[in-house]
Amino acid sequence: MKNQHYLTDATVNAIYKQNKNIHHDQCLVYNHDYVPARETPLSALLSTRSSPIEFTLSRQKFEANATVTCDEQKIGIGFRCEPSMTLGCVQELACQLWKLNKRLYRLTLAGGSNIDEEYSLEDTDEAINDLRLNLISIADVKCKITYGDEVIIVSTTDETILSSILQEILQQRLIPFNELDMYALYLMDDHENPTNVDPETSIHDIRSASPNGLDIIPFQLQKK
Repeated sequence: MKNQHYLTDATVNAIYKQNKNIHHDQCLVYNHDYVPARETPLSALLSTRSSPIEFTLSRQKFEANATVTCDEQKIGIGFRCEPSMTLGCVQELACQLWKLNKRLYRLTLAGGSNIDEEYSLEDTDEAINDLRLNLISIADVKCKITYGDEVIIVSTTDETILSSILQEILQQRLIPFNELDMYALYLMDDHENPTNVDPETSIHDIRSASPNGLDIIPFQLQKK
């Protein structure tokens, strides 16, 4: 396949539709080890807006079909892979696509059962042709960030500083880090008069200043 250009809000299916020479028994393999579902947004596969996405056209049969959901995300992640892929790799894959800090999450079966990350998909005793998994936040505190009409949930720790939260949000939206100074987080302690907080302030500092401790901290993201 030659170099092609697509909108960042297009899906993998747009590539299949554009390349009608892709045979029905062929698939687009990403990162050499899994096949993203056709409804996967191309933006999930990007690290920056200008970075390339490389696929390998393959006739390999990937027998495992998995879907990962997360309460913090609007849509799930679907993909096909080898049954030998470990749950740890699946967690890393999901966090990479959603651009999350994998230290703050764990993977469970759809029913909530914990599973060892060293297990492979075929070790779960679940139907590998329709394996349902959940990515669960294990963070003690979350930030609820309003940006226009959008609500963004970010899992954090007490040691997290606001600038790193801002970087995570920009990364998820493919906004270059060199534009970091163009954005600011406002603490919604007063909805009529939000507080502009220093980006080097830690979550612990904010929780300590609140009489209730705050397990979910409300912010508003604004462009300066």
